[in-house]
Amino acid sequence: MKLLIPPEPILLKKQSEEQKDNAWDIDSLSLWFGNRLPTYLWNDAGWSTPLKEEGYNWQSFLKILSLHKKEMIRWSHNALSWKEFLLKLQDTMKDPVFKTILLRHQKREVLLDG
Repeated sequence: MKLLIPPEPILLKKQSEEQKDNAWDIDSLSLWFGNRLPTYLWNDAGWSTPLKEEGYNWQSFLKILSLHKKEMIRWSHNALSWKEFLLKLQDTMKDPVFKTILLRHQKREVLLDG
């Protein structure tokens, strides 16, 4: 799986800084990022195509990001570089054990819904 490192979404980061100034706690900050950053990576950065080819869908991608809330917050506080953050995401997606568990769970959800 080949995922390109897209440009850092400086505007999203700046908006998170503004929210931090409004005394948001860490959980609120991570929720604020909830869809904007994943949407940027999934749609604008073009990650959806290679991830779908590997069997991931939007919901499984959100689950991966939820495992990396701390890194997301560290990135927003300039304590982790954009590239390091994305490489951590990619490491999780490439982990064969994690992928097997996540995709098995995803398949079970489809069967229950169908």
